[in-house]
Amino acid sequence: MVVQVNYSQNHKPFHVGQIADGGLVNSMNGLPVVDLPYGAGVIRADSTGTKINLATTAAEAQGFIGVVMYELNRASLSTQDGKVPAGFDCTVVTEGDVAVIAQSAVAVGDPVFLVFAETGRGNFRNDADTNKAQVLSSWEWKTSAGAGDIGVIGVKANVVLPVVTP
Repeated sequence: MVVQVNYSQNHKPFHVGQIADGGLVNSMNGLPVVDLPYGAGVIRADSTGTKINLATTAAEAQGFIGVVMYELNRASLSTQDGKVPAGFDCTVVTEGDVAVIAQSAVAVGDPVFLVFAETGRGNFRNDADTNKAQVLSSWEWKTSAGAGDIGVIGVKANVVLPVVTP
């Protein structure tokens, strides 16, 4: 067996849907009704809250719950590389810094908008028009990124989250 001696030093810093750092991360399980790419922003698709889908309207986008997490330990089909197949369980990051596709050029601190249009559905931007809707006022871009590149979104540092007591 030949030993590999040369390694590329140009690795991508993130995979889409990857947790960006060691900070607080909250998540939930979801059952996709369609194939969902890692890093896609999703909404609830049923009243029980177990099924998830991509938003197709501004009203649906306002129901944003989180981002599909990149995982290698879930069952998948070999033809579904980079996606969670419909009907397969997945994890949705509901709070935490996570890598996503920036559909427009973004800067640190920019607001986060979810794309619900046909092109780029489930990706994120830093501005709104008739084909986008703001996700949550408490989310922001944590890194800068060019259009089509991977960037990181997360909850703003100055947001105080509610404390739930049993």
